[in-house]
Amino acid sequence: MATAPQRQMLTERVYGEIAQRLVDHAIEPGAKVNINTLAQEMDVSPTPVREALARLEADGLVVKRPHAGYTAAPLMTVKSFDDLFEMRSLLEPAAAAGAAVRIDQCDIEALTEHLAEMREAEVEASRETLRSFLRHDALFHDRIAQSSGNPLMVETLRRFRAHTHLYRLYFRDGIATQTCHEHQRILEALRDADPDAAAATMRTHIRRARERLLPAFADSHED
Repeated sequence: MATAPQRQMLTERVYGEIAQRLVDHAIEPGAKVNINTLAQEMDVSPTPVREALARLEADGLVVKRPHAGYTAAPLMTVKSFDDLFEMRSLLEPAAAAGAAVRIDQCDIEALTEHLAEMREAEVEASRETLRSFLRHDALFHDRIAQSSGNPLMVETLRRFRAHTHLYRLYFRDGIATQTCHEHQRILEALRDADPDAAAATMRTHIRRARERLLPAFADSHED
């Protein structure tokens, strides 16, 4: 019988492989996700596949419907993309301002570590490191939201960021470098405990992120 750590490692492996298939469109957007088929292909029981799909539902990569099972999440529309960034531009600067007056050294160290991981992934620039980049990008924003002291804002922003997986792998040259630079400026404002600067740098980051990602997102719908 597998130990708890072995079971966790197995679930992580299955989660990572299914996530890769989803973001690479090996499982097409909107397609039904068959648990037994995936289990056979990965030579595992259905249990870790179910556990992985539950996590992927929280990530926004799959959708579970009553009596219909899981399907791969559909691609976002341009309007959904714009709506998402409109809400992020309203909430994330406020989260950053709140974090600036509440953040502690542990949070600063965690943000610094996430930024370092993003820079390492930026240098290697492979598909696997890109996934790492996106993960630490999300964790960076999530830590700031947590530091704001507003649990409702944390949960709301997590739901928004789940949808970013549906377009953010359409990266272009320079996006990672620009993102890291903007994160550095946000981190500096947080270190300085300056809520106005934290809100302003976050607002600029969200605006520029939208400008960078929209053309690639549009291209994905033309393929």
